[in-house]
Amino acid sequence: MNALYSIFIVTLVVLTGIIIFLIMQNLILKEQLEKQEKILFSAQNLSRKMYELGDKKEFFKETWKILKYITNADEFTYFRFDGVNMLVPEYVEGVYKNEILKMRLKLGEGFSGKIALERSPSILNNANKSSISIHVPGTPDEDSALLGLPVIFGNELYGVILLTKLGGAQFTNGELKIAEVFVNISSAFIAGLVHTSTIRKGLIDTLKALVTAVELKDTYTAGHSVRVSKIAETLAKNMGLPFREVLRCRIGGLLHDIGKIGIKEEILKNGEPLTPELQEEVRKHPELGYHLLKKTKILEDVAETILYHHEWYNGKGYPRGLKDGEIPISARIVHIGDAIDAMTSGRLHSPRKTVDEALEELKKFSGIQFDPKVVEVAITSKEEIGRALLEKTEDVVIEDNNLLPGSLKGSEQFK
Repeated sequence: MNALYSIFIVTLVVLTGIIIFLIMQNLILKEQLEKQEKILFSAQNLSRKMYELGDKKEFFKETWKILKYITNADEFTYFRFDGVNMLVPEYVEGVYKNEILKMRLKLGEGFSGKIALERSPSILNNANKSSISIHVPGTPDEDSALLGLPVIFGNELYGVILLTKLGGAQFTNGELKIAEVFVNISSAFIAGLVHTSTIRKGLIDTLKALVTAVELKDTYTAGHSVRVSKIAETLAKNMGLPFREVLRCRIGGLLHDIGKIGIKEEILKNGEPLTPELQEEVRKHPELGYHLLKKTKILEDVAETILYHHEWYNGKGYPRGLKDGEIPISARIVHIGDAIDAMTSGRLHSPRKTVDEALEELKKFSGIQFDPKVVEVAITSKEEIGRALLEKTEDVVIEDNNLLPGSLKGSEQFK
């Protein structure tokens, strides 16, 4: 009896162990499947963001989040290849960021230089014991592992992405293979930045030429457009809008009066109050500007900002009588920037107001002419607006390093 009982107990223990093992295997398999699904989704999401994010830092930040999740790395470094013989750290995440940013590596020097020279991904575990690895000055000599991937598109080398694990953890070949997928996406993004430099330069030259053309017809508009651009950019940033929307506000503010190119010069420079007929002529400038920019492929995403920057929040504006969220957020912001500068600059038969007085006018017409949310941000941005009103024409810069075709695609936020 005791023998049978013992056999029963042993059998029960073995079966219990098998069941627990199978449950654990299922849990591990489920976790692996969930991780694989997340990796696949992340790859698709990063590919989509490649066409939405115009800012290199934002893109690398997204890439780092994904690679950190996949590999459990502690540090991320993107070394930019200067096209000659040098690797320069351009984007770094990790505890030793400041020390790494001071580094300069020659092609073939250290692990990252070797990756760039050989153009092949590799892992170096126990890096502190290897003669290939270079110690970063100012950091402790601790056990670390390195995973390096060349950033290549076509046959051209753009740099190296280096992942680092600290404290003795090591990289696996599986992590290397998955990381390669995301670095390939990054390679396409960086190549896009480099190869669109000519387009970006053309855009900047176009913007300057367009603003100059308006200045020649209406000397008031010159400094006004620059100041509206700066105010609109400030408000968009302080509202926490995405980069592409901030950019749209900046360019939209600069070009909001571009349609005045199509208005007769004698009307714009008329020192007398305009007749109703002449007022109607001037009111055509948003649509004229809209049609002008719609014909310019690289500026067409700003066209609606120009078209609707005289719409009122209550629907009493022009040219379409849109109201509330029907008006693009960039147009609502530029409208307020336009009004602030107009009030503080002074117009015919309208004395110049102080910034405080202009903000009081915004509050007075909040919910009528102006978007209440933008008005609130304008009030809290008083000092920055004051500085923007002192801007000169040459102070407005469209950063060509941050501008890409497609980076102005619309935002659903604040509609």
